[in-house]
Amino acid sequence: MADYEFPDDLLAAQRAYYTADARVQEVTDALPSSQEILEGFMTDEQRAELAEVREARLQALEALNNHPWWATADNRHAAWMALQKAAKG
Repeated sequence: MADYEFPDDLLAAQRAYYTADARVQEVTDALPSSQEILEGFMTDEQRAELAEVREARLQALEALNNHPWWATADNRHAAWMALQKAAKG
């Protein structure tokens, strides 16, 4: 795998995605079971919160994917994997 130098704002975008994704997981973990949702036990507030955090995650992913640095990557997949490792480290 090639060595990559990532700009700080790209690392921040990856971390922002991780944060947004974790928030979606928190919200979904707090929801009723799938069966209970089918039976109507999901509130409008829960639906709205889930939609909100999913939208925030999507926006974070779009910001990450649309970063201009990707145009310089020789192998986007390898760079993506390296970015994930760098952002966690």
